[in-house]
Amino acid sequence: MNFGYKIWIEKDGKTVFGMGIFRLLTLVAETGSLHKAAQELKMSYRAAWGKVRDYEERLGIGLLEKGRHGRTGAQLTQQGQQIMTRFQDILKEIDRTLTAEPLTQLMHTIERIDPTD
Repeated sequence: MNFGYKIWIEKDGKTVFGMGIFRLLTLVAETGSLHKAAQELKMSYRAAWGKVRDYEERLGIGLLEKGRHGRTGAQLTQQGQQIMTRFQDILKEIDRTLTAEPLTQLMHTIERIDPTD
């Protein structure tokens, strides 16, 4: 038995950041390429770029820089990196919470419950 969760950030009822864009940007940071990140996620480059633009518009900031100084590829903007770092901190804190004693005890209690009682 495991715990699971989904987390996202909303502004004015619209998602401005969540696990999907986090995963895409993580792969961009790792590969240096939006195209490679999209391939890894089995999505088209066009869909990936559209997703980035949508989130940039919702946030009001740029997340990616493309082809800097005549090079190909992509990298996170300073603001994009700050958001990624803070979001990653939140995920680490949630992971710590999920392994804390009260939740572990709850999981063990659920496992011991006999549904025939």
